[in-house]
Amino acid sequence: MKEVGFDPSVLHFTTLIDGLSRAGNLDACKYFFDEMIKHECFPDVVCYTVMISGYIVAGELEKAQGVFDEMIPNGQLPNVFTYNAMIRGLCMAGKFEEACSMLKDMESRGCNPNFTVYSTLVSYLRNAGKLAEAHEVITHMVEKGQYTHLLSKFKGYRRC
Repeated sequence: MKEVGFDPSVLHFTTLIDGLSRAGNLDACKYFFDEMIKHECFPDVVCYTVMISGYIVAGELEKAQGVFDEMIPNGQLPNVFTYNAMIRGLCMAGKFEEACSMLKDMESRGCNPNFTVYSTLVSYLRNAGKLAEAHEVITHMVEKGQYTHLLSKFKGYRRC
């Protein structure tokens, strides 16, 4: 690319990787992710999250976990979007204990979960019949001040 006078930035690579990911071409995503590093254009948290999300959508949890595990050693702290993607992927794979551990890891690193993170975890736990675990997450959510969103979700529900 530089040979033809184009010096791509992280934004250029991330946009390309995101498009390829949405098209389901994860091999090309990995190729360009590696290429950007080879050209000393280092991925930021958004680029890592795009890679992780692409692998999650494709059901490639191990590859997503591998990218996630590279982030911190490479100087990029996961953000709320990164954690939500990983928690969703872990839940989709039925790894609920690991998803709950990911929530704790998130908080221990100073990344505050938002309603989407809690909602993702509670929904998957509920759908898997893990109501005690879902209740624990809801209780934690209320303790963290996320109850207004929770109440709006229950609006319209009736007790059976």
